[in-house]
Amino acid sequence: MDMATIAMCPAKAPMTTTSSPKLDDGICLSATWNRTGVIVAGLKGYGSALDRLKSPTGIFLDNNDVLYIADSVNHRVVKWMPGASSGQVVAGGNENGKNANQFNYLSSIVVDKNGTMFICDRENDRVQQWFANDSQGQTIIQNFSCWGVAMDKDESLYVSHFREHYVLKWPTNQVVAGGNGEGKNLDQLGYPSQIFVDQDHSVFVADSQNDRIIKWSIGAKEGIVVAGGNGIGDDANQFSRPAAVIVDDMGTVYVADNWNNRIVRWPKGATSGTVIVGGKNASDEMTKLSTPEHLTFDRHGNLYVADTGYHRILNDNSTCTFNSGSSSLQPSILTQAQSLRNQARQYQLEAKAASELSQVEYRFGCKSQAKVFIH
Repeated sequence: MDMATIAMCPAKAPMTTTSSPKLDDGICLSATWNRTGVIVAGLKGYGSALDRLKSPTGIFLDNNDVLYIADSVNHRVVKWMPGASSGQVVAGGNENGKNANQFNYLSSIVVDKNGTMFICDRENDRVQQWFANDSQGQTIIQNFSCWGVAMDKDESLYVSHFREHYVLKWPTNQVVAGGNGEGKNLDQLGYPSQIFVDQDHSVFVADSQNDRIIKWSIGAKEGIVVAGGNGIGDDANQFSRPAAVIVDDMGTVYVADNWNNRIVRWPKGATSGTVIVGGKNASDEMTKLSTPEHLTFDRHGNLYVADTGYHRILNDNSTCTFNSGSSSLQPSILTQAQSLRNQARQYQLEAKAASELSQVEYRFGCKSQAKVFIH
């Protein structure tokens, strides 16, 4: 609670808090993904028309399953509605350049709840803020070789400095990962690419040159390797220039393993991962990937991949399988477990809000009967 907003004892009125935007990511314990993908953007392949893409490197999926695509070589952001056969340019698209309405090989994008876009304009060494429906952006971070951008639940921004080997939190300008030069030590990074921030504000970095995924908890002086870190290669415990990472509610890590042309699932605490899409056993153009740069999930656990080398965005649907044996979770049990997890999260939020309110009342000598509602 922001103490600065309270001038005196609050009135006896209900207090509302907003929970985190996604309590359940839709990924079940037994999830598998269809290895034959469906093209949801870039159906016509390489090109500049609105039904085509050129080396898409970053994707953002909002709660309505609307895709925002960093269409790198076309120097534009394309908004793609569910089921659409073509996209709409919502930023850039004016050739490459340094003007406020241009990009030069953008690499990543996130969108806040108001539709404001934050874009890594990679070769212009800047981060652009672009309000919805505006014709140009504004620079919020400059002289910064931004490769990846992420946003936490409080809508603070995190950006990776590719050439200087650290991750910055904005607007506080706080280094939250790396910052000790290029290297393999746990307090260092090597050309960090895309990043992910979880509900606890831990930062997961695709530490590209070091072929690992490293987690930096809030306030940490060094990171913890959570996947890879066993040299470059295509074995189950290795990566080859990992480009992007995302983490589900169970702590499972998913990696766009760029040079190995695959998506890898790595459970929390495991010593190796499994290929869920692509890889050397893929046999045709709808199962193969080419240098995937990014990935994300929708609220149902379906996977979206920026299949950069094939100039398309693929969707691989998720399936939960259940065995009849007593050792496997039945659907009703899983549903109950997910419901209980959501309730537990709500109780945690309510308890936290009530505690904060009690602190306010104690500080200001109030005896309010305010109730707390979670929505």
